[in-house]
Order: sequence, then C-alpha cells, then structure tokens
Amino acid sequence: MRKVPSVVKIFCLLLTTHCLLLLNGCAPVPKVTMAPAFNPAPEQNIVYVQPFSNSLVPEAFSETVFNDFVDDLNDSRLQTDVKWYYIIKEDPKDVDPAWLERQVYVTGEIWSYIENAGCCSTELRAKARLRLFEAGEKDPTLEIFIPVDSFFEHDRSTLDIERQRLAKRLANEMSNAITKALAKRN
Repeated sequence: MRKVPSVVKIFCLLLTTHCLLLLNGCAPVPKVTMAPAFNPAPEQNIVYVQPFSNSLVPEAFSETVFNDFVDDLNDSRLQTDVKWYYIIKEDPKDVDPAWLERQVYVTGEIWSYIENAGCCSTELRAKARLRLFEAGEKDPTLEIFIPVDSFFEHDRSTLDIERQRLAKRLANEMSNAITKALAKRN
C-alpha cells in the first residue's frame, strides 16, 4: 500500500473547501436592512399592505406571491402583536399621503423574473424587495431583499407547477422575514 504524500492531501482538502465555498457562495440569500429606529407600534395593531409593483413578471406569478404573502402574514400574526394585515385596495397614487404617513405599512416589488429553458430543463429566478414604513417615517425602517431560484427537469414537472411552487416559496420567505422582524420588537 502506497502512502499519499501530505502535499497531495493538503491540495485535495483545499480543493474541496474551495468547491464548497464556491457552491454556497452562488446560492441566493435574503438580505435584511433594519434602521436603528425600527420599532413599529401600529395604531390598533393593524399593518397595511400595499399591492406590489411588478416589472416584467407574469401576472399569475405576482398574484400568487401577493395573495399568499398576505395570507401567510395573517396566519402568523400571533407571533407578533399585529391584529390584522389589511390590503390597501386603492391604487397607490390614490391613497392620501397624510393618512398613509400615520400608518404602519408594507410595500414591495417583484422584478427580474427569468425563465431560462433548455431542451430538458428550466431554471426560474425572481427577486423581491419589501419595505416596512412606520408611522411618521418618510423612509422605510425595514428593508428586505429576497432572491429565489428553482431548477426542474421537464420529465419531472411542468412550468406551471414550478412557477406556482416558486411563487409560494417567495411569498413564504417574504412573510417569514416580516414576521420575524416584527416579533423581535415584542
């Protein structure tokens, strides 16, 4: 039996470590930015949610994200002191800015939706940003950036199924991030 030189062992260990760091470094990671003054105290324990803006995102995808996001928030409200998350039904430009400034509200956007299809597989990607505004604040006190991606083989699933799956995952990650941030202030 031959003895492997220690230089070869070290090289293999460094190569393995480098590959693992490279693979983990490529995964999309949510980014949360919280202002030092973050401490929303919603009037009547209600947080308002404005419809998201979307850029070049399929309507079915963005609707699923928004609807599931609000449903998930309301399902997890017991983890915070929020009584309800209410959707602002008006067009954002029709909402009275003076009224909105007195509320705690969340707004967001979805963009960079990409379907990269090949002969046998498809990669899906999207990015989202959430902003939480506190009463009396002109700038968001909480900003969350969430990239998501997915990959599937055509013989295992369909584009519609995977698009819905990615939308639900994005909504869940967004609601978890908001819930986690609001739970910290209790």
